[in-house]
Amino acid sequence: MYQSCLNDIRAGNYHFKYIRWYVISEDIIPDFLKKASVVCTMNNLVDIKDYTKRLTDELKAEFGDRLLYIGLQGSYLRGEATPDSDIDIMLVLDEIHAADLNIYRRILEELGEYDRACGFVCGKEELLNWFPEEICHVLHTTSDIYGKLNEIVPDYNKNDIADYIKMCVGNLYHMLCHRRIHSELEKNVNKVPLAKRDVFFILQNLYYLEENNFISKKSEVASAINGIDLQVWECFSKDITPENIDQNLDLLLNWCKDVLKRTSGYK
Repeated sequence: MYQSCLNDIRAGNYHFKYIRWYVISEDIIPDFLKKASVVCTMNNLVDIKDYTKRLTDELKAEFGDRLLYIGLQGSYLRGEATPDSDIDIMLVLDEIHAADLNIYRRILEELGEYDRACGFVCGKEELLNWFPEEICHVLHTTSDIYGKLNEIVPDYNKNDIADYIKMCVGNLYHMLCHRRIHSELEKNVNKVPLAKRDVFFILQNLYYLEENNFISKKSEVASAINGIDLQVWECFSKDITPENIDQNLDLLLNWCKDVLKRTSGYK
């Protein structure tokens, strides 16, 4: 198995996302694989501290004083990453040009785990003039690695948070209705569970708006919410079937209506 895996890697027939090492002794890893700077562990999770350190070193060496900020987002920040999780990085430079994007792509490719790499890239001036509706969510879901995010973003208020929630709820509402009308039942059954991510983001901001409690992790949601919010969250812990999809869809649509009402009137 080991030799077959190495042969596939040498031939380029691999996808690091799906490689799982059962023997990882340092003395048997071939030099060509060590040089690839692939970050992998026994369960195929990225060593995020090592990854972000090497990324920061490369970005500092390449951009120097132009580098203003690096932050970690997503499931690796929450401590809820799985072998399929992306590596969400926020990068801010003084300015963004096509050449900078090409350089960043090269750095990500050379670090390894390129297929997992994603995130947000922005210039300083653009960020200072960004939508204030998104700033609360960004600040609460980003951990500083290099620089301080709160020093390079615009101010926001409760009305901005409410508008962000309404925008997210509106998108979710439209998606649920559109898919139920224009997609086959089987596709609806398979896709409804994917709305959990959208619901999570909405709940994070909703409970910060109403109770000044930003829920950082999915594992903390159930104990922090109540009422129809909890009913909606718990519906994702059960299988969606052709028999119960309309019941769950009604619950989600009623919840969207409720949240839109709750977020009206903020100034």
